[in-house]
Amino acid sequence: MQSSFALKIRIAQPRDLKELVEVLSRSFYPSQTTMLGIQPLLRLGITEDIRGRIRSEKPNYRCLVAFTTPTTFPNTPRTLVGTVELALRNQVMAKQIPYISNLAVIPEYRRQGIARQLLLRCERIAREWGFKELSLHVLENNLAAQQLYFSNGYKLQKIEHSLSSWLFKQPKRLFLAKEIENLEQCCD
Repeated sequence: MQSSFALKIRIAQPRDLKELVEVLSRSFYPSQTTMLGIQPLLRLGITEDIRGRIRSEKPNYRCLVAFTTPTTFPNTPRTLVGTVELALRNQVMAKQIPYISNLAVIPEYRRQGIARQLLLRCERIAREWGFKELSLHVLENNLAAQQLYFSNGYKLQKIEHSLSSWLFKQPKRLFLAKEIENLEQCCD
């Protein structure tokens, strides 16, 4: 685990794809997928999915990546440690609001403020787009992510039940939203 590093957040570029897929697969898929032999298939799916979105050049879509460089060894190569996506999504009554998805930080860099910095950058982008609200989903069993979101001002809007949550006891999805301040009021 790195204890002292400089963090840089920027828009993802096609050259980041391999590292981006690594972050997403390590964050969202347990190591059991390696034992089952399906990890390459998952990585291929993630690669094609994210490649298409990065190259789409939609005006209201951003994929951000977070890099670290150890401050004690500044010439050490940077490491891609986190990512998040922000896009407009239709909500209630066809109202569009910025929606956060795929927030991921590799395990050894968690609990060091990286996810919080990615969320703050999403807020800044949403304000630049002219919006005053953000939304996201989190699974009811992802307590660490819930703690992050609630401590950053997100509030529960609704609990979404699905067929799989009833039949197969899969976790329900929690829909969270946050009102964001104007740029003049914000201090970041």
